[in-house]
This record gives sequence, structure tokens and C-alpha cells, in this order.
Amino acid sequence: MNHGNLTATMKELMDNGAASDFRDSRVLRILSALAKVPQSTVRDIGETTGIPVSTVYRLVKLLVAFGFVQKTSTRHYGAGPIAVQLAARYRDSTLATGSITPYLRQLAQSSGELAAFMVAHSTEAVCVETVESNHTLRCSYSVGASQPLLRGATATVLLSRLDAQTRNEIYTFYDADVEVRTKCEQECSKTRSDGYAVSFGELDSGIWGVSAPVVDDGGNLRGAVTLMAPAERSVGRSRELINSVRRTAEAMSGGII
Repeated sequence: MNHGNLTATMKELMDNGAASDFRDSRVLRILSALAKVPQSTVRDIGETTGIPVSTVYRLVKLLVAFGFVQKTSTRHYGAGPIAVQLAARYRDSTLATGSITPYLRQLAQSSGELAAFMVAHSTEAVCVETVESNHTLRCSYSVGASQPLLRGATATVLLSRLDAQTRNEIYTFYDADVEVRTKCEQECSKTRSDGYAVSFGELDSGIWGVSAPVVDDGGNLRGAVTLMAPAERSVGRSRELINSVRRTAEAMSGGII
């Protein structure tokens, strides 16, 4: 589509009433849904978001025109070129400027294990950067991968720094029963006291993990440094790995934009 056609398409969509829709939360829910899968149909997006299919179609059409979403030959929709540009700007402004990646690289090299930076988004922990181990047998975790804010060292660290109301909303979202809520609250309390959390096999069998919080100058949570290793390599050196993660998180705190 050339620039003239793009402008005409945008004007047509705006005239059809999509401009006001673009400003409400429904378009953000659609983008959030597409961020979790490689591609999706309009019907699937509607089922995921609870938005009527007719509305999804109109909003997706606008998102395609603006480049946030692209349509495939099979009538599926996925992230568009503007999403790539946004990701690149995120990396330029936060990851590659000394705030995150260099610290993770140093942690991965000194520990010999996978290092990741995770952030809390809604009810999930999302990975925004990783540096993998050089071992043949190693953990692997992809940028963009997410996990529920209920299980594992990362989830516990992030949960522990959220307020009680937000934690309760997360428990409610996952239909967590009293036993699960109590367990999570106990782990959060211990994590706040210790300054880190450890897990073993909670998300993947045979994986040991440790995580520590990263905060800004005002003490606000910005994310968590997480280290993952095959359990057999954590035996006898867990304290060393815990200390390395804590030092990395402390070094990063205050420097995250």
C-alpha cells in the first residue's frame, strides 16, 4: 500500500467511527492478545478479549492501516512493522544503553547459566531480555515469553513488591483458592524479608531458579533479575548463585529507565 492509499484508508476508517474506538481500551486488549501468539483470526481475538467480532474486525482494520498489525494470506493477523519499531526503540532506550543487557551478560558469564530480566504486566511475568548459558545442557527462555504471576521465583519476587489489592486481583483472575493464596502470601513475606526467591521445578521439571527485585531510585518495582539452571548444576553452589543474582539486581536498581 502506497502512502496515498494509506492516508485514504485511515481517513475512511476514521470517518466510519473507528477514531473514537481507537482511543478506548478495546484496541489495547486486541494488541495484548496478539502479543501472546504468532498469529490469530478475528474470531479467536474476539473469544480471547470478549470483544464482539464486528468490533474486532473494525479495530484490526485500523491497526493494519497504521502498521501495528499485519494481515496474512490466510486471513490471520499478527504483529506489524510498527510493533517491530517499538521493540527496537525499547531495546535502544532501555536494554542496550547499559541498563539491562550488560548486567545480564556479566551474570551469565560469571555463573555459566541463563540470566533474564522479567517485568510484571497485568497478571503475568514477561521476559524482556535474556542471555543464555554456553553449556550444551542449558535452560532456554525466549524474549516475549510469559508465565502466570503465581508460581516460580520470578513470580514470587514480582508479587512480593505489588500492593495487597493488586495481588488479590491476580489471585482472583486465576481463581486461586484459599490454600494457594495463603501459600503465595507466605512466600511473598519471606521474599520481602530475604530479598530474593528460589524455586525448584515449579514451572519446568528439573529447573532451579533464583530471582531478585530491581527497583528505581524511588523504590518502585521495575522488574526482576532471574537466573535459571539445571538443578544438578545448582547443587553445592546455590548460595553462590543467589549472591550473584542479588548483587546484579542491586547494581541495576536505580539505573533502569
